[in-house]
Amino acid sequence: MRMAQRRLKTFFPASFYGRAVLILIVPIIVIQIVLSVVFIQRHYERVTTQLTTNTALFLGIVVARMERSPDPELILLDLSDALDALQIDVQLNAAWPQRFGAPRFLDLAGDEIIRTLQAELPDVLAVDLSRDVAGVRFWLETRHGIVGFAMPRDLLTTQNPHQLLVIVFLASGLMTLIAFQFLRLQIRPIRRLGAAAEAYGRGERVALRASGAREIRAAAHAFIDMRNRLERQRVQQQIMLSGVSHDMRTPLTRMRLILSMMDESEDRAALETEILDLETRLERFLDYTRGQMHETDEKTDLDALISDLVARYHAAGHAITLDMPAPAPEPLWLQVGSLARALDNLISNALRHGAQVRLSRHVTADSIAISVEDDGTGIAPEDRARVCDPFTRLDEARNADSGGMGLGLAIVTDAARAHGGTLTLGESAALGGLRATLHLPRANGAQSL
Repeated sequence: MRMAQRRLKTFFPASFYGRAVLILIVPIIVIQIVLSVVFIQRHYERVTTQLTTNTALFLGIVVARMERSPDPELILLDLSDALDALQIDVQLNAAWPQRFGAPRFLDLAGDEIIRTLQAELPDVLAVDLSRDVAGVRFWLETRHGIVGFAMPRDLLTTQNPHQLLVIVFLASGLMTLIAFQFLRLQIRPIRRLGAAAEAYGRGERVALRASGAREIRAAAHAFIDMRNRLERQRVQQQIMLSGVSHDMRTPLTRMRLILSMMDESEDRAALETEILDLETRLERFLDYTRGQMHETDEKTDLDALISDLVARYHAAGHAITLDMPAPAPEPLWLQVGSLARALDNLISNALRHGAQVRLSRHVTADSIAISVEDDGTGIAPEDRARVCDPFTRLDEARNADSGGMGLGLAIVTDAARAHGGTLTLGESAALGGLRATLHLPRANGAQSL
């Protein structure tokens, strides 16, 4: 049962608009089929049967009188008024037709006319509906020979039966187009809300106006209120961090000044180490919180940003292999500070836990992959998901001896999300250690604004 449901789901559209269109189209198609079947089989065929039967009864009387009379021409002369009024042409001693065709493909009433004539007039030899679109010809056998009858089509069936169907289908098509337009207008606010939420997840602010149905407007107002509250909290957080940074750096500076006036000793060296560790922790914490702040997007040459960062490490004496094969990516709209901090964290982590570090950049059809590999011990597959959470340190992980706060990969993850990308951790095939890959979309959100 579940397998059948899964297979059935594959035939349904994935988008809300596609499913709404399907909900709209299927009933219309079903109604059209039912209407066509009912109209053709129940109404049109019955009308044709009734008209053909009445005509056949009259012709049966004519034939019966001709059979009883020695001179059939006198009977036709006597009934000429009725025959002329009905536009029925009777031909005595008619030649047997050498060729006559079946009803046309789109002749909805042809088969019913033939069946009714054969049922009411058993002596009918042949019925021809193909020679004249507007007329019906048939021949029957009498004791005076073969008699041919020709009459207008309107006498046996309704004229232009397809007009009702055409009108119904055209009206349905017109109403469907109007419904599509109305549906598109109703779904547009949902798409705008989704685009605003997606952009806000990347750290961008897109103008959003509540519109559409009452429920959609309520959802838009809720999102706008939530976004405003989060932005107020971010402003308060930024003010608090500025104060914390100032308040903590001032006593640390005084402590360093006091220690510089003391004689060299083991206690002094230990205190300086502790102060350095505290400053490092403070910087890491501030880097993490800065990554959560909104930064202005700038059109940036990604290769230049990577090259400048690696050059700084080369100047500091670190041997980092850089591999950026062609083609080079086009300039992107990036939060330069956030991305630079993320790459800096990946490189510094790799240098801390490995002797060899390799940075590579590859361009695909949809994304740009920046990989940092090392020859360290790596991270176990079962720990790679939770190690990206803030303040998470693994007991036996590669950063157990570093004295860090567990924020390095969290900073990278937040930067990736801010750019609409992802961070994946794996094993380096070339060096054997950790391979951290930052995926950035080529068509990022800022470019489409």
